[in-house]
Amino acid sequence: MARSTIDDDTLTDAIARVFSRFGFAGASIDRLSEETGLGRASLYHRYPGGKDEMVSAIIDRATVRYGKALAPAFVDGPPYARAQEVAKGLNEYYNNGTQSCLIVALSVSDGDGQSEGGRCVEAWADALMLIALDAGMSSVEADAAVLDAIAAIEGGLVIAATSGKTGAYERAIATLPERLTGGR
Repeated sequence: MARSTIDDDTLTDAIARVFSRFGFAGASIDRLSEETGLGRASLYHRYPGGKDEMVSAIIDRATVRYGKALAPAFVDGPPYARAQEVAKGLNEYYNNGTQSCLIVALSVSDGDGQSEGGRCVEAWADALMLIALDAGMSSVEADAAVLDAIAAIEGGLVIAATSGKTGAYERAIATLPERLTGGR
């Protein structure tokens, strides 16, 4: 039985799970209805623009949540401690590696997710770069460390999503502070 009400954050999170799992093309209204507990008419009432409007809503919510995860990169303090806090925030955001990556799912979509995913990766890289530079890395070293760190985390998320094994993701998160600071 479809539910009659659901708050905006809970609804957006449920929609994000479907898009993360199935991408834009695979996020059918039937799947969205099943995940949210809302009927088709209720979904279209909340999002008259359909899936494109839903993507905008989940990107807006993800941007806020992702911003909170990256916020420690922009505060004063030792780079290693800031990197630890960013790792903690990312781990919460990705639910210990069990939440599929929305960036990947939307980047291979037919919608506007590719450009949104690119902006998200750019913001992520900028935050991590600040930590690496503050730790004394050259811009070349920092760029390599940041891209390697993002690749390791994203790769770990892909492995977790496809196999259910979170070990690679867990190692990538655990080693993030060392990667970005060289232990400094």
